[in-house]
Amino acid sequence: MRIEKFTCLILVMYGSVLFCQPDSRFRPFDWVLYTGAGSINSITEGYNHTYIATENGGLKRLNSFSLVFEDPITIAQGLKSNTTTAVHFDNETGFLWVATPNHLQYSFSREGSWFPIRIESLGVSSFDRIRKIGSSIGYVWLELNSSFVKLDHTNGALVGVYSKPDEISIKWSSGPYFKEKKIADIFLNYSFSDGWLLSGNDLIDNLGRRTRITTGFIGKHGNIYAGNEDGVFFHATEVMQIFNSMIPDVDNIDVSAIGIHEDDMYIGSRDYINSKGVTRFNTWNNETESFRFEETINMTPTPIFSISATKDELWIGGDEILLFHDKKKNFWRTLGLERGLSSGQVWDIVVDDTHVWAASSRGLSRLSRSTKREDPVGFEYLFSEIPVYKLEEHDDSIWIGAWSGVYIFSKSSPQLRSSSEFGQKLFPDIMSRVTSMKQYKDDIYIACNLGIVKYDFERSEWDLIINSVQYQNKNIFSLEINRKNIYLGTDDGILKINYKTGHMNDYSFPFIGRVNEMIIIDNFLWAGTSNGLIKFKWKTGI
Repeated sequence: MRIEKFTCLILVMYGSVLFCQPDSRFRPFDWVLYTGAGSINSITEGYNHTYIATENGGLKRLNSFSLVFEDPITIAQGLKSNTTTAVHFDNETGFLWVATPNHLQYSFSREGSWFPIRIESLGVSSFDRIRKIGSSIGYVWLELNSSFVKLDHTNGALVGVYSKPDEISIKWSSGPYFKEKKIADIFLNYSFSDGWLLSGNDLIDNLGRRTRITTGFIGKHGNIYAGNEDGVFFHATEVMQIFNSMIPDVDNIDVSAIGIHEDDMYIGSRDYINSKGVTRFNTWNNETESFRFEETINMTPTPIFSISATKDELWIGGDEILLFHDKKKNFWRTLGLERGLSSGQVWDIVVDDTHVWAASSRGLSRLSRSTKREDPVGFEYLFSEIPVYKLEEHDDSIWIGAWSGVYIFSKSSPQLRSSSEFGQKLFPDIMSRVTSMKQYKDDIYIACNLGIVKYDFERSEWDLIINSVQYQNKNIFSLEINRKNIYLGTDDGILKINYKTGHMNDYSFPFIGRVNEMIIIDNFLWAGTSNGLIKFKWKTGI
């Protein structure tokens, strides 16, 4: 079996620097990592984009003409860290410069091929931080905590370290906000939309919460930009003189659950403190809407493990609760154990015409969609204290994937059968430890102790199509299928296996992390991971 790994590139620049990027056959944005911004640290304008340096989300890219956020630049494109402290576009060279805690990097393509320079090679302490970046006709300037560094603007070669610049014609991109007069006057004279108010160096939202202004930038063509410590980005023009608030792409640090309806993807996180709530992310235009726990009535803060989206409803599985959102009436409800929900973490949800099925770490429950209360099916006791990981609906049946095996409930009978009583099995071993299931066309694929098992509805046959030995018995947390490949989400990346040839690609890039959920939309594989939301497109197609 041939396993393709990523390629490690070595660049020698002021000493040897080792960094890893996806295989060179990938284009810069074949892998895209979306993760919550955190504090907005720095802003600069390029030819077509406004680049925003963030605490957690790398560089966010705002199309300067459409004012739509496009794919960000993160460690998936070669940055050393998603913590970016400063960014600058040099109009003389077209290079984009970005600072991370231990490195300065630049790219002539402004997308990939990032060249790193270690901070200590610049004659300053490795503990120092680049606060702001600017450029003159022939040089790039760095403002650090206690000094200024001058570099050649074509290759980053060190020219000198100064207590203050020896040039006056430096165009600086934004850094930490210290109430500089020009931008401070703009803040005082402009208004803020969406209930935001200015109070000194702070912004107050519509709930009365204070957040610090972290940076502000006066751009070209009358554009004014600002950011706060909570990841909110603001844009105004000299004509309108009103700051409009935006949240760049995804508002979640990690992603443990994905729900999809048409072009809208709903995203939730286990880390509900830092990720704040649920993000609606439009996969067609990157438009986002955030449902934050603190801002949304009747939305109880909880780790999120599962999401099911319909045209009019949103069902979210948390820790011993379900969150329900009526999209038409725009209200939320929290449903707990008092409604008959099984205790434990709600790992999966299936919504049929009349009921909501909830699989949890401690059993299975069924609720009426109309009453939002338990409507027992009669066999819940069989799964008492047994982890139920996945559910799938097929025709009139509910498929139940549990630690103890696979079970099929026929709603028309009604009857519950185990996999051993259902169809013909082409292998002698017993299935258990079911961690994921996915229906594709007229087959159901199951990740279990044996490997990947397929049930063929047309032939009424069970078949072990991939032995777990083939993928070294890795823990499988999610799976997805298309016409020729099975994608397996593990605790350190994604495995792509051609189930006809057995050929396997091992995408164990460090920026992926644990893969909790996956879904294929058109030519993209979307993955909810411990590092954020990932979009993957293999250039020859998936």
